[in-house]
Amino acid sequence: MVYQVRLLKGIFEPYRCRYQLQNAEAVTRFGSKLLLLYFLSLIVFTVAGYFGIGSESFSKHISTMSVTEFETGKLLIMGGNMIVGLIYPSLYIFLASLYFWIVADIPYLKLVVVQMTLFCLLLLEKVLLIPLFILLDIGNDGNPFSFGVISQHFLSSDYFIHVFSEISIFQFFIIFLQYFYLKGFSERNKYFIFLMIGLFYLATWFVKAFLAYIHVGVFV
Repeated sequence: MVYQVRLLKGIFEPYRCRYQLQNAEAVTRFGSKLLLLYFLSLIVFTVAGYFGIGSESFSKHISTMSVTEFETGKLLIMGGNMIVGLIYPSLYIFLASLYFWIVADIPYLKLVVVQMTLFCLLLLEKVLLIPLFILLDIGNDGNPFSFGVISQHFLSSDYFIHVFSEISIFQFFIIFLQYFYLKGFSERNKYFIFLMIGLFYLATWFVKAFLAYIHVGVFV
C-alpha cells in the first residue's frame, strides 16, 4: 500500500489515515507537504513579528528609544521570528519524531508524517491567536484558549502563569490525536505511550515558559 500524505485528512479522518499509514509500504507527496508546512510556518511567524507579537519586553522601552533604534528593533524582531519560523517546525517534526522513535519503536518516517499533521494544528492555533492578540491587545498569558487567564487569579509566580498559558485546548486535542496514532503504531503498553507523550509536552511547556520568563521574545 502507498500512503499519500494528506495533512487535513490526517486530522479529520484519523481512523482511515492511521490504518493506511500503518499498512503503508511507501509514502508519497511527503516532500511537497513538508515544504508547504515550512512556508506556512515562515508566513505565520513573520506576520506575528510584523505586528510585534511576543515582543512585550521590547515594546515597553519604546518611549526611551529613538526612531532609528525603534525601527532597527522591529526589523530584528521580524528577522528573529522568521528564523524561529524555520527552526520551530524542524524541532517539532524531526526532533520530536526522533524522541518517539526511541521510546515507542515506531518507523521514523511514519512518526514524521504524524508530527506534520499535528503541526498543522499548532499553526492553526497561532493563526487564530494573531488577530486576538492584536485586537484585544493581550499577550500570550491572555490566550483565551489556554489556562493562562485563569491561572493569573490563583498564582503569583510569573513563571507558572507562563506554564499554564502554554496549556490550551489545542494542546489537549494534539495530545489526544498523537496518542491515537502512536497507540495504533506501537506494540508497547498504551499507558507507557501516554506517559511518554505527556512527558514530552510537559517538557515543551516548561521550556517555552522559561523562554517567556527570561523575555526571549519569540512567538512560540
